[in-house]
Formats: sequence, C-alpha cells, structure tokens
Amino acid sequence: VEAEGAALFGRLQGALRGGAAAASPSRVASSIKGYLTNKVGSLQLRDSAWGESLLSLSKRWLSTQLHSTDDEEFQNVQLPKLPVPDLQMTMDSYLEFASVVVSHQQLEHSKGLVRGFMEELGPQLQESLLDRQKEMENWVTEWWLDDMYLKVRLPLPINSNPGMVFPRRHFVKMEEVADLGALFIDDLLDYKEMLDRGELPLERATSREKGQPLCMEQFYKLLGVCRVPEVGRDRLEMPRAGDGIEETEELIVVACRNYFYPIPVKAVDRGRLTPGEIQAQLLHALVDAAGAPPAPRVGLLTSMNRDHWARAREQLIKDENNRTNLELISRALCILCLDEAGGDRADADADTNAMLRAMHGAGTKHHSANRWFDKTVQLIISSDGTVGMCYEHSAAEGVAVIRLAERALARAEVADRPAPPPALLPAPQSMRWKITPDVHRSIDQAARELDRAISDLDFKVYTYRGYGREFMKSCRTSPDVYIQLALQYAYYKMYGYLVSTYESASLRRFRHGRVDNIRSAHSAADAWAAAMCAAETPPLNDSSDDGQKKVSFNLYGEQKKLELFEEAARKQTSIMEANILGKGIDNHLLGLREAARETLGELPQIFTDETYKQMMQFKLSTSQVATTTEGTFMGYGAVVPDGYGCSYNPKKDCVIFCISSFSSSSVTNTEAFRQSLEEALDSMKLMFQAKVEEKA
Repeated sequence: VEAEGAALFGRLQGALRGGAAAASPSRVASSIKGYLTNKVGSLQLRDSAWGESLLSLSKRWLSTQLHSTDDEEFQNVQLPKLPVPDLQMTMDSYLEFASVVVSHQQLEHSKGLVRGFMEELGPQLQESLLDRQKEMENWVTEWWLDDMYLKVRLPLPINSNPGMVFPRRHFVKMEEVADLGALFIDDLLDYKEMLDRGELPLERATSREKGQPLCMEQFYKLLGVCRVPEVGRDRLEMPRAGDGIEETEELIVVACRNYFYPIPVKAVDRGRLTPGEIQAQLLHALVDAAGAPPAPRVGLLTSMNRDHWARAREQLIKDENNRTNLELISRALCILCLDEAGGDRADADADTNAMLRAMHGAGTKHHSANRWFDKTVQLIISSDGTVGMCYEHSAAEGVAVIRLAERALARAEVADRPAPPPALLPAPQSMRWKITPDVHRSIDQAARELDRAISDLDFKVYTYRGYGREFMKSCRTSPDVYIQLALQYAYYKMYGYLVSTYESASLRRFRHGRVDNIRSAHSAADAWAAAMCAAETPPLNDSSDDGQKKVSFNLYGEQKKLELFEEAARKQTSIMEANILGKGIDNHLLGLREAARETLGELPQIFTDETYKQMMQFKLSTSQVATTTEGTFMGYGAVVPDGYGCSYNPKKDCVIFCISSFSSSSVTNTEAFRQSLEEALDSMKLMFQAKVEEKA
C-alpha cells in the first residue's frame, strides 16, 4: 500500500508541476473529489472492498483524468455499470427468436426446458450474475472476450481479423512509398502521445439518450497491443504501464519481403524521429530487404490454428534472440507492411483484390508471410498503390480502428512531403531467427493451411448504386434498420427461410462495454420477407386453354407489404435499442451459461439443446462499418462454414457491401447472395415508390 501511495502522490506532484500540459491543482482536486464521492455513494454495508480508497485509483484513471482538456474529467469513471437483464424477459425473447429459426416440434421441446430452468436453477444463476455485477466493473466482458476471441482456436486470417481498404495511391518512386509510411507513423506517434496525455476527446451518444458519455477504453488498446497464442486460451499483451508524464520509448516494426525490421521512432534521450528520419529508415529497410536472400517466413506461424501456433511459439522462445524478437513485435506500436506489387486475382475487381490483400495477404507466394496477424494494427502499403490495414479484433471494435485510420489518412493527405534529415541515423537491422527443423515444419504446414483457406474464401466487394442512406432516411427509416431488413429479405429470397443473424450493438454507454447482438431474424422480418417473396412468385394462371385472358392473383397488396415492413422496422428498432441500453439477450445467455459452468461444473440442458446450438450458429454475420473517407471500407469472413459475412458502409447515394462465404459449402454462394441483395434493394425502392404514387 505504501508503494502504491508513493506512486500516486508522485503522480499528483508531477501533474502539478507539469506546466501547461498538466491539469491545474483545482482540477486535480475536483477529479479526486468526484471519484471519492462516487465510490462512497456506491458502497453498501456488505461491501468488503473498503480498501478501494484513494490509494487504489487506477493508473488508467489517473492518466486519462489528470490531463483532461475539458471539464469532464470524471465522466469515464461515472459511466454506469452494464445491467443484468431481467431473466424472464430474456427467456421470453430467446423463445421468440427461436420460433423463427427452429421447427415447431423443436421449439415445443425447448419451451419445456425453459420452464424447468426457470423453476429453480435459472433464478439461482441470475442471483449469481447480480452479485457479480456488484463486484465487477463489467460482469460480462471477461466471459465475452474469451467466448468471442481468446478461447477460439481458429486461425486469425479470414476467421477473425478484418481487413480495411484505404483509397488507392499512385506511386512513381520507391521514396513515395516511404513518404506515406512515414506520415502514417508520424501521425500514430501524435495519437499515442495524445492518449498518454489523456487528451482523447470524450465521445457522447448521438441517439437514444443523447449526450450520454461513452466509454473510451478501446481507443487505448490499439497501439502497442498484441495477441499472444497460448494453448486453450490466448492472452492480450498491453503496453507497459507508464505514468503518462515521463517520456517513453516507442518503436515500430517494418515488414518487407518477409523480413521484420524493428525501428525505434522515439527515444528518451533524443525524442521523436522526424517524418524525414522515419522515411529514411523505411528506405533503408526497403533497400536492405530487396538485396537479401529469401526470409524464413516466420510470420506465417501467426496464421495457424491458435494451439498449433502456441506450441510452435514455445519452441521459438527457447532461443534468447527469438524471444527478444517476439518481445519487440509485441510492444511495437504497430507493424508497417511494405509490400511489392502482385497477388491480384484475375477474376476479381480492384476493390475485391485490395480487400483480399488486406485480409490475408493474397497467399504465401505473395504477401501473406509479410504479416504478423497477432498484432492489433498492421498498416499495409504496396508499391502498386494498394493501401489498407489488417487488425486483430480482440482488443477493440471497428469504430476505434476506423477513427485511428481515418485521422492518419486525412493528415497524410494534407501534409508536406517529409523533409530530408540533416544526418542519417544508423540503418535498421532485420530480425534474425533461429529456426529448428520442427519450427520449419510448422511454417510449411502453416503455408499449406493458409493457402487452402484463401482458395476456399468466396469474397466480393459490391457497391450498390441504386440509392444510399439519403433515400432510406426519406422513407423515415434508419439506414441500419433498412439494410438489416434488406439482408433478411435477400436471404429469404434465396432459401425461403431466415437464420440466426448477428449484428454487433455497441455497449459503450457502460464501463468497459464492448458489444451485444442485435438479432435481425425475428417474426416481423420473417412475415415481411415472406410477403415480398410471395408477390414475386409466378402468377397463378387460369389453366383453361380456350383463349380467355389469363389472370394473376397477388395475396399481398402494396399497402400490406408496407405495413409489414413498418412493423418489421419497429421491431428491429426496439431490438437495437434494447441492446445498446444493456438489455440484449446474447450476453445474458452467455453469462448464465458460464455461471452454470463455474458453479455446477456442467451445463444445464437449455444450453446443450439443439435450439441453443442453432441460435448460436450465425449463418448471417453482419455489421455496419461506416467511414467518412471515400474509398475506405472494411470486410471480414463468414463465421460458420455454411454462412455469410456481410459488412456494409452506407454512403449518401450508394452502399458498399463486403460479402463473404466459403466455396467448400454446397449451401452458400457469394455472387448469388449479391444478386439477391441487389434485387431486394431494388424491390424495396419500388415498394416505397408505389406508396408515393398511390398518395399522388
């Protein structure tokens, strides 16, 4: 405690003498007063955590609060805890959603299991969640992170890591590649220093309880973060804890022709490298790699099944130099991948090819070994002008990554070319690895498996140009709701039924909040999609052949279809609102399941039931990834073998979709889904135009 107290008060003294960048004494006092007021007000008699005093102030709170640039120092600490939803409401919603995706017979069986669960065990587990909610900052995030990412053993490329494409560049000389890389890195250094000073502007909700402060934690988990493989469960390595005042060392790792070059970009004794100095270091790496023999392709190990990579890593770190290399990669701000040209598929358009290179590197003959898929941020610049990013998803959601990327893009667009440095620094040296025969075999295995996975990916970037978010708003419908219903309609057109659908819902209104799931496959969407498809079926013809005029019969008139759409939109909106306000069912079900696992050592029947399994098989995995920069979009793979992944980026007059499935599935086909989606969006516009014409 004495050590913690000394560290804290040293921190306060540093803040008070820190000059203009530091908080004023009154602001420090105000922050501490707010913290204590909140903690004392939340204590209950049965709380045993009286040690949560001033001495236990978190370092993160200090770093973000003592250097706040506005009068909202205490907002992050004051964020409410994520609530535990009502148990009966969750069970009712569970069965309601299940009714759309399982048979009537299976549903009746599941209703019986739910009744049994609610008699005794369910309420007991609910009480344990309520206790956990009181004791923890966020009762579900740890379980959620394990379930969604850290315990998943699938390889990261395609299955987990999204790719992001930036506007294409036109490079004439190698120096221009290094120029852009230097400007990106210079901006990341600015961003990191802003984070270290605690000056990241607080964001607030723009809808549903407008003005509510949002959790900013994810923004601090992008730079200097790395996922480390371990058997059974990975772990996240965060930046070394600093106090946010003293200068810290920073480095990046440049990947070029499968070599990795650690480059210090900030040092305690000399400060930051200038953009010109960074550019010169990048050029050194480019020239050195071009004249070097083939590298050992160590980066491919990060594309393996996580347990396989964990065991190979255990072999690697037996060598001290290998261990040092891995530590440098782990604590680097980011990986900057400088690719050569090549790797485009002849059967794919430019946008699709750019996304494939961002997602997985286009195969081991091209750029896939020039990656480190464990790293949270990998910036990619190719000599042919392809620019993008691959990011490891477990540390943060897309909103934080997009903010980081678009800032770097915007600043690079207006920045002057880096000025040549007055003196050259020592040239960077590539990492040298000691590769045993066993590790060599693992690398070869990784190459075969990744190339197989890449060849199995059926992916397309599709820009729908019929209309965009402005038309959707003119229909008095949220663009997100509109597109989600379009996806349900498109799926129904192909298969005649709906499937469990995942759409991420932000929980940033709560402390340490990540996401829950907006389930878009509900009875109202099913009824509307069925009505739309029924209207498209061939007309019922008079079977007589006496020359009389044949007639058609449409069960659903335009007005009825509109009414069903509006009902589906209302339902979709209510599900979305419940989720972002902490009342979704997926995290709650996860919590009940994990609480049962911990307390009983086994799962109740409700969680081994076929209905639960089917509910968790997301054959349609979706998310809105809106960007402000033209030519920027994000995509990812499907999450089940016979499913689709579909991100969407609604623009003013178009929508960019990234659609994925697997060629090995006999059920899915990306081009067929794209065509069905196009037809669905066209039909929806006609539906609304008919409404306007009817009024006229």
